Amino acid sequence: MATGPRYNVPMRRRREVRTDYHQRLRLLKSGKPRLVARTSNGHVRAQLITTGPDGDETVASAHSADLAEYGWEAPTGNLPSAYLTGLLAGNRALDAGIEEAVLDIGLNSPTPGSKVFAIQEGAIDAGLDIPHNEAVLPDWERDRGEHIAEYAESLEEPLYSGDFDATELPEHFDEIREALQ
Repeated sequence: MATGPRYNVPMRRRREVRTDYHQRLRLLKSGKPRLVARTSNGHVRAQLITTGPDGDETVASAHSADLAEYGWEAPTGNLPSAYLTGLLAGNRALDAGIEEAVLDIGLNSPTPGSKVFAIQEGAIDAGLDIPHNEAVLPDWERDRGEHIAEYAESLEEPLYSGDFDATELPEHFDEIREALQ
């Protein structure tokens, strides 16, 4: 291990691989609220965060589990639920008076068509002004879950356990999207 008077220990959250401070500084210098998009295997979260003298403050947020209030029956960790979570977060941000933001994907890889960009597309469709490149947003067919429905049709047994039929995911997506708008 390096020691000596010139060795600086990295900041704790950097050592824990939780924060990229160079990226965070660039986002904070924009002066706009951040649309923080975080994903896991089971859920998706979108938060609009402003920075102030007392630290970060969450102004609006949405979790994929919140979609159940609008009738969502499908799993909450897939691409369609990410889009709908972004749409819900965008609606809540507009209600809170936020009209623009910048996307903060944290340590996620910026893979075109990924769930973090589906969250961004949902927030843009809600009416938020977020700088973006159209090439990174998922195709509309993937946002609706048509790829999941096609895969479910090719299987002999149901894709999801429970009462939800994955072959009906695009229609279910359209119903919930209408309920959110």
